[in-house]
Amino acid sequence: MQNLTNGAFRLFFPGAALFAAISIPLWLALFSGAAIVGPDDAFRWHQHEMLFGYLGAALTGFLLTAIPNWTGRPALVGTPLVLVFGLWLVARLGFAVLPVGPL
Repeated sequence: MQNLTNGAFRLFFPGAALFAAISIPLWLALFSGAAIVGPDDAFRWHQHEMLFGYLGAALTGFLLTAIPNWTGRPALVGTPLVLVFGLWLVARLGFAVLPVGPL
């Protein structure tokens, strides 16, 4: 079994897919009014999370994998990679529970 921290794509691509799989039904529930817990403006939350949540994770996984291959420099692996992924995850959780301000 490959170690999850050997490449950014191993954390960020599944993270982006799982985030999309969870956030789309959540957004539909918020937008339809079926869920009352979470952000107060479902449309703004959706805009922000698709740009900075899903796209951010997919783009980060791609760039942190491709740039070391293109430049020959060492890739971000191990604890620093886990910390970057954790920062992304904490931001997603924080934005899900905090009120949405102006974009």
